[in-house]
Amino acid sequence: MHIVDDSTVRRWFQAGENLDQLTGALGSHRPSSAYLEDVLGLPQHVQFCVQQLSLRAEEGRSLGELDTIPFYSLCRGLFIPLMRMHPEKSAQLFQLATDPPPDTAGRAALVDGFLEKSIGLSAVQKIGCLVGDVFVGRTSTFKRDSLIRLLLSVTLKTRREMLDRLTQVGDVGVLFCESRSELKSDPALTAGEVLLTLEFLPDARRTLKFELLRSLLTRMGKVEAYFLARLILCKADFGFEYEGAVIARALASYYDAEPEAVQHAIALSDPFAVAHTLATKGLEGLREVRLQPLVAIKPALASGGTDGVKVYPAWVERKYDGIRMMLHKSSDAHGSVLCAAYTRGRKDWLEQVRGLKQTIAMFPCRDCIVDGELHGTILDLDGPRPATVYEVHASLSGEVSQRPVNLKYAAFDLVYLNGQDLTQLPLQQRRQALQQFLGPSAGFPLPIPVAIAEGQLAADKNDVNRLYQYFRNQGYEGIITKDLQGTYALARRDPNWLKRKPEITLDLVLIQGIFSVTQKKRAGMFGSFAIGARTAEGGFVDVGDVAGVDQHRDRQIQAEIMRNGLMTGRRVERQSASGVRPGVELRPHIVGVVRFEGIVKDNTTGELKLRDPKLVGIRSDKHAGEADKVSAIEALYLRQRMG
Repeated sequence: MHIVDDSTVRRWFQAGENLDQLTGALGSHRPSSAYLEDVLGLPQHVQFCVQQLSLRAEEGRSLGELDTIPFYSLCRGLFIPLMRMHPEKSAQLFQLATDPPPDTAGRAALVDGFLEKSIGLSAVQKIGCLVGDVFVGRTSTFKRDSLIRLLLSVTLKTRREMLDRLTQVGDVGVLFCESRSELKSDPALTAGEVLLTLEFLPDARRTLKFELLRSLLTRMGKVEAYFLARLILCKADFGFEYEGAVIARALASYYDAEPEAVQHAIALSDPFAVAHTLATKGLEGLREVRLQPLVAIKPALASGGTDGVKVYPAWVERKYDGIRMMLHKSSDAHGSVLCAAYTRGRKDWLEQVRGLKQTIAMFPCRDCIVDGELHGTILDLDGPRPATVYEVHASLSGEVSQRPVNLKYAAFDLVYLNGQDLTQLPLQQRRQALQQFLGPSAGFPLPIPVAIAEGQLAADKNDVNRLYQYFRNQGYEGIITKDLQGTYALARRDPNWLKRKPEITLDLVLIQGIFSVTQKKRAGMFGSFAIGARTAEGGFVDVGDVAGVDQHRDRQIQAEIMRNGLMTGRRVERQSASGVRPGVELRPHIVGVVRFEGIVKDNTTGELKLRDPKLVGIRSDKHAGEADKVSAIEALYLRQRMG
């Protein structure tokens, strides 16, 4: 006698070529979803995955993708350490003992080991895990309210109780964790069935989506449920989203390709598309990945200070204090025009800037990609002056207290025009093409005025200083110097683009929140924040505290902390003039602009700290991986000592 159990049915499904062979029957009748689950023990989410894999068999997808390590092991071994979750928080949330978060070298070793080890996951799935995007580049239709409704369907709590609890913990993932009684699932859910269900979820009808997620959630333990919620909301930020070199190196090693070629392909599309291309077409497929309008790309960035200029004459350009945007225009044979305005984070802000769509549509070309800065002027009591990036952003956000900003767009590069990729041309030729392309229309009365960024050739260092002072006296942020023979460095910092601005601010990361101890009514939750500068290895070093954060800014920071679950769970104590004050460690995520008066060096430890730092604003357009480095503080300190 042979007893058919759960594992037997799963083996049948894995061995079958398609779902019809396994679930079909004589005539038109076929087993219902309930029958397969209740009688054969096949959960609904597994049925869904099998159906989708059968439909995608021609793409090389197979039922073997369900045979992977447990999802709990993926959460425990990868997600918890990469999220920098402190042992105190994992003990509080899961009643689970974990190791302290790894340092920078430990994170790199963990990632390399994860990518190299055979655990049943494809390269695309592994990359999705690292960047926290299990929908592999597609949009999730689930928001926080949808997950609350899902929880209400599996718990006995009321909506009011659920929302009250959410205001206390600030993280839907915690609610998912608290809804489960066990630490982990038994029998274990595989990583394959969870990741495939989420990958195929956008293809399902709305009612089926809830049934599939309920099928997963009811079989999960605390750890798995916590990360399920964070993955659905794309809040599992492990810090690799903007580290294209890390992903490119991993993919190159996995497929034995050139890292530079892979990184270039990622810059033109995304890691998932490149991994799929390598898996299906090999190295030759990379040549098919090309620049085209309406596909968001990351722009080239400046890499250092203007003291590093090595080749003269150099092009010196005005630096605007605005929002970096790449404007895209695409036309078809019938005259239909589509436009886009992508930020550095590849988000389309076209609808947020009134009149920008009409402006782009009037560009005298069939299709193009223009790199530039959305900036503006504002009217003060002393007359008009250039607006800061915070004032531009506040204007787009519709803040009532904000004075009107006259928005403008400064174009400083042309990377694509009428079917031709210009990124490999020298700047001198790209600049000439930009002048010929936009020059005649720069004076037209457009909804958002467009002008070509002003600049001039500098023969030597003295010329650079002269032009810097000229643009600073006009009220602009500073200058950018560029090599006239340099190509356009997509998605990376260009060693030939160097910037100079007043050395009174740095973009640093909030790494600790120190609780307020005052009884003043206008005081916020946090009285101060510890700030960190980025190391060359990608870690963060404590360089001081910022205090005196106003109530509005405190609420803004609190909302960001809660929205992204930035508290690691590790409690900290900070020495102050009034004694030791408690606080919490924050995952590196929020970038703040910090103004300070100087730099001091501890005679005992040799550590550099900022003197009297103040938080000027929050850089919502910057990721922690783009914060200023410790080397910038060291250079400022050396300059300070040398006078």
